[in-house]
Amino acid sequence: MLEGEARFEFRVWNDRLDEVTDRLRSLSDPFEVRESTETYFVSAVTVDVNPKARADQLDIKVLVGVREGFEQWGVKLKAEFPLDSALVMTELFLSLRLAPPRLERDAYTLSQLVAEVVPAHPDLAAVEVKKHRQMHTVLACTAEVTDAAIARQELVTVAVESADLSALRDVCRILGLDAYDNVSYPRAIRGVLGGRFRRRLSERRDSSSGP
Repeated sequence: MLEGEARFEFRVWNDRLDEVTDRLRSLSDPFEVRESTETYFVSAVTVDVNPKARADQLDIKVLVGVREGFEQWGVKLKAEFPLDSALVMTELFLSLRLAPPRLERDAYTLSQLVAEVVPAHPDLAAVEVKKHRQMHTVLACTAEVTDAAIARQELVTVAVESADLSALRDVCRILGLDAYDNVSYPRAIRGVLGGRFRRRLSERRDSSSGP
């Protein structure tokens, strides 16, 4: 069961996206600037679930579907820390398609979850992401330009989102986003992590293919 309406999103990444950001800023001044430090929980098994912790709250989004290259994401859960251990097992680990470990506490703060639970699981990573986000509106769609620091790597990401796929398609064309691949936060973070997660995924593909 999702909380609210699922929205379509198109997100691009690069070291610099000057041409795209210049187009966006020529169309719309930012209506809000947001600074945040967030913790993403990334699975080596799936990129169809996007759990993150921000401001003492766990937010889990799930990929509902893909249409014309646009990913449709819906909110599955919003829960305040500390999290009950049963919720950690069912909503975090099982959503990420990971076998839940043995949990020693009845409830977990974010720091306890990151320090005690995540390191014990080979297919799970907790990654801190620092963001500077400028929020815009174009053709009634929400657009953002974000300077993101992921595991000490500085990247720029531009995203547009809306429940209206037709309007979103027009915004992507106007901004030139259709020249790029649509890459979600879980995919981007896993790409930055590199080695360990790529090896785990390769091992899983090899074992599933059989002799």
